[in-house]
Amino acid sequence: MPVKLKWPFLGIAIPCFLISFIGYNAHYFILTNFLSQKEQIWFQVSLTMIWLSYYLAIYAPPGHPPRNFQPSPKTWKNYCKKCQNYKPERAHHCKTCNSCVLAMDHHCPWTMNCVGYHNFPHFMRFLFWVIVTTGYLLVRLILRAYFILSNYTTPLYLWKKSEVIFLAVLIPMDGFILLTISILFIRCLSNQIFCGRTQIETWEYERLEGLFYRKRLISLLIQNFWDLHPECRTHEVENEATRLLTQRGLKFDNIVNFPYDIDPLRNATQFLGVPYSWLWPLGRPAGTGLFFPKNDISDFEESELQDMLLSLPWPPDGGRDKVACINGSSRIETVVKNGEQLIRKRAIDSGDTISRKKWQNTWGENLEDFGVDIDAE
Repeated sequence: MPVKLKWPFLGIAIPCFLISFIGYNAHYFILTNFLSQKEQIWFQVSLTMIWLSYYLAIYAPPGHPPRNFQPSPKTWKNYCKKCQNYKPERAHHCKTCNSCVLAMDHHCPWTMNCVGYHNFPHFMRFLFWVIVTTGYLLVRLILRAYFILSNYTTPLYLWKKSEVIFLAVLIPMDGFILLTISILFIRCLSNQIFCGRTQIETWEYERLEGLFYRKRLISLLIQNFWDLHPECRTHEVENEATRLLTQRGLKFDNIVNFPYDIDPLRNATQFLGVPYSWLWPLGRPAGTGLFFPKNDISDFEESELQDMLLSLPWPPDGGRDKVACINGSSRIETVVKNGEQLIRKRAIDSGDTISRKKWQNTWGENLEDFGVDIDAE
């Protein structure tokens, strides 16, 4: 669950305090007692990389759409009322920044900045260097504490009291930071690199799964497909749509394709830039953040309706709360009468589904928790 701070400046003050307190106290009171000069220099270089990447994560802009942006044909035309401009694919309006952000991942309270297309590499490098530095430090602190405890018979006056005190304080603090940042880093890797999705898009994916298993999604997809491709609405395709609505054993992945997931390497290159720049402090993606390459499944070709639904732009339901109407009805359901399967139609009650603005994922997060201005959606 994202953290919400009463005083936003604490989002910068707390990390700065933790980096300084843990890093410099550990070096001065503990590491200088047993590390070689070369090892101490390495630790300070690693600590400096934390500061540099954190500074860039705070001040580097995430990227914003140009004025008078025009979306591509056969895509959703999402107009931002507050920016008075069309939003590119994957962009959202941040409530805190009061602007649309390219490939918005989330608004981070710890950088007081949005994490978007252009500064995502800085954010990931910050997490990486925190993990490397705190991991290295934790190992050194634990080994030092073990050494002192294994020599408990040695007179206490041979050990510095300050070293023992800071070992007791810094080991749990350093371990806590390492654990929490590692969880966030793994979550980002899982989403962006292995699935090609931002955190908002992962949230959207889970929402669509929920609609699918409540049997509310297929009719929306069919209606959206006909809105984008009215030329494909023939009598044969309408019959195929009716069969698809009543088909059993249909899987979510058979009708929903996330178009930006290509493969882990290309996903990583799309978000982080070329591999040799991943650890370079100024490395960034080569694209514009306005348009993105898509996988082969998203290519539109006239074939079976089920395959054509996979070509819908993301999100395939349009990302709006609406009721689908198939053949003039709001929902198609089936009943069995005298051994025959009949199709009947009725309107969907507005209370049947949870509003997109209120829906929560398994982490208990809604769109506002990622910083999205739901009034601009």
